[in-house]
Amino acid sequence: MSYSQVREFISRVGLAMAVCLGLAGAAHAANTLTEAGTSVSNTFELSYSVSGTAQPIITNDNATPPVGAVVQGTPTLFTVDRKVDLIVTATNSTLTTVPGTDATLTFEVLNEGNDTTAYAFSVADLDSGASTFDASSIVVRYLVDANDNGTADDGAFTAVTETTIGAGAGSAFVTGDVPKGVRVFVQVQGTIAAGVADTFTDDVTLIAEARNPTAFANEASASPAAVTAATGGANVLTGTAQNVLADGTGVAASEGDADGLFAATGIIQVESPDLNAEKTVLVIKEPGIADPFVALTDCATASAEADAKAVPGSCVEYTIEVENTGATASATNLVIDDILPAEVTFVSAALATTTGTGFADDTGIGGVGPVLTAPTTPADSDCDGATTCVIQLSDAILAAGEVGQIVIRAMVK
Repeated sequence: MSYSQVREFISRVGLAMAVCLGLAGAAHAANTLTEAGTSVSNTFELSYSVSGTAQPIITNDNATPPVGAVVQGTPTLFTVDRKVDLIVTATNSTLTTVPGTDATLTFEVLNEGNDTTAYAFSVADLDSGASTFDASSIVVRYLVDANDNGTADDGAFTAVTETTIGAGAGSAFVTGDVPKGVRVFVQVQGTIAAGVADTFTDDVTLIAEARNPTAFANEASASPAAVTAATGGANVLTGTAQNVLADGTGVAASEGDADGLFAATGIIQVESPDLNAEKTVLVIKEPGIADPFVALTDCATASAEADAKAVPGSCVEYTIEVENTGATASATNLVIDDILPAEVTFVSAALATTTGTGFADDTGIGGVGPVLTAPTTPADSDCDGATTCVIQLSDAILAAGEVGQIVIRAMVK
């Protein structure tokens, strides 16, 4: 590699590293906004000469003017006002879950303003259409990212009661103080009923409302936990910081630009196996006409004959068929129990399917499945309708779109 090639390679590597570092810095940039309530002072100096002779400096610095300076006026002063800004993000915008469980959506609330604030939360339901459901027993929890590392690892979540938007401070359940640039992790947990169908969804919207903290950065809070309201009237250059609502528009109909509210939606989507199961019986073969009560010897392998009658000695076939019509989820830990009636004698049992795999091994259960157990002795094959002739399928799974069958043959007594 020539010297010029080496230089070009180093330049490209340096550029790539600079881009990566720049992106990393952008992703984790600290909030460098000047804190609300900060008093900003500024002075100037004017120097000049007359016919080559330097004249006294003119300044408005009345605290530490240059020696011999002429002080005119005072330093300019203004107070940095309070920018109230927040954003809510659904970190798992679509959460898949199974019915009969508790599902937890996670949100992040980021304080993008320039002062400490607190938040109250409410949950809205935006579901519409036939394929939706509502989670019940909603619980809201929060955790302030106090160590500012972007991970919920610095304490336990605190449960809060949902607060009506605009509720008075006395009835509001709010977070602790959240410094500027710090995020709050919020969990919204709901119970999914056992009967919710596959692919049904529940849209859960978290609305965060800016509230006065225990104390602002540079002044006490006049009414902690009260709704943070915009300061009306003319701008006051110095003194107490005025509130300026600067948040954007989220997804909830109840909030818009510059109102101290922001909302985002997380979706709970059910992945559930939908099972259809049935048991049918078919007469396969009847004994010969000459001696209709002589038992068949080929019941386990006989082909079905048209118009066969269920007389004593006939071979019958039971079929238990299970179909998973769900779109994505498998039915796991599947167990089927069947006890044949006392009027038959067990002959054979086997798994079958009309699809690719049918019943398969449930890897979450020890051993290799699916396991089909059936009578193995003459005594157990002589059905009594209670304890003998027990056929069981266990350690099985039925994937979405699959059909599994248990085919049982028996002879009529």
